[in-house]
Formats: sequence, C-alpha cells, structure tokens
Amino acid sequence: MELKNPWGLATKNSLFIAFFATIGSTILGTVAALGLSSRHMPYKAAFMALLISPMIVPLIISGTAIFFFMAKVGLAATHTGIILSHIILGTPFVVITVTATLSGFDHSVTRAAASLGSNPVNTFMKITLPLIMPGVISGALFAFVTSFDEVVVVLFLAGLENTTIPIQMWVGLREQLSPTIMAVATCLIVMSTLILVTAELLRRRSERLRGINR
Repeated sequence: MELKNPWGLATKNSLFIAFFATIGSTILGTVAALGLSSRHMPYKAAFMALLISPMIVPLIISGTAIFFFMAKVGLAATHTGIILSHIILGTPFVVITVTATLSGFDHSVTRAAASLGSNPVNTFMKITLPLIMPGVISGALFAFVTSFDEVVVVLFLAGLENTTIPIQMWVGLREQLSPTIMAVATCLIVMSTLILVTAELLRRRSERLRGINR
C-alpha cells in the first residue's frame, strides 16, 4: 500500500510522538533529578548511571532490546511503543539538565517556606519549580529534539503508519534524492539551531536566578 502524502503523515507522526515523548521524559526526568538531589537518596551513583545509560549504550543495542520487549508486550509498530522508547532515550537529557540546575539550588528558601507553614506540594509549586524551570525547559527541548530526530529505534519499531520524518528522509535518500528532502533537512537544521539558542538563553537565565555571575 502506497500512501498518497507520506511527508504529511511523517510530519504528523513526528510531532505527535515527539510531543508526548517530551512530556513523559520531562516528568520522569524531573522527578528522578529531584530524587537524586536529595541527601537522603541512597545509591545515587548507581541510579544516575542507570538513568543516563541510554546515552552511553549504542543505539543499535538499545533498539534491539527495545524491539524485543515491545514485540513481547504487543506494542511493536504502534505509536505507544515508539513514544515509550523515546521517553527512555529522552529522559537522560532531562535528568542531566535538571540535576545541573539543582546543583546550585539554595535549599534555605525551601526550609524557610517550611518553617512558615508551607506544605511540601505548595513549596515545590511556588518556590522550587519556578527556580528550576529553565533547566526543566532546556531538558524538555533536548528530549524533543532527541525524539524528533531519532532514526535507529524507529527503524525497529515503526510500521507503514508510524513513519516519521527522519525515516521518510532515509527512505527517500535510498530511492531518489528529491528537493523535498533538502527542504526538510534545512527546516530541521533551523529548528535545531533555534532550540540550541533557546537552551543557551535558558541556561543564562537559570544562572541569573541562582545568583551566579560571570
């Protein structure tokens, strides 16, 4: 079966998958970073190594392992399976950026809030989260790019209806080099550049919020 508009479907799939993968990675990575920042957390080094292992293990190995797992639970060739795999790949970026933000966090403000009667949820929402938000957003941007540009894992999991832009570009390069591929590649370069600039601006804003001067 040949799709009438494969680029349109690929764009829709990429945005859909990247959006939900980013949300999942951001929530999971932020919670993990908060746990790792606690002085009462045991085996921090082991947990950190486990969380960032998707960045270290070659993608071909990760893709094979994820494929066999998703196939076993019946999620191969589904959007859900691809989103879950992208959450695994994107979470380390959120963990690293949020952990870096928390490294200079002044916990005296949270202790002051607690001494004034604020409960932990209210303290987190009104004090901790706003201060670490630049790091959270930066991690989310990196997770989005990771999901949007992913090729290897999607090759294992995607079916005809789950084609993403990188896969469509890869297939197009194998069959025929068309101006569409060049146009899409240019758009991806511009998008990546804008995300990097945004991440740098957020990093500087985070440093100003934490009172770090250069």
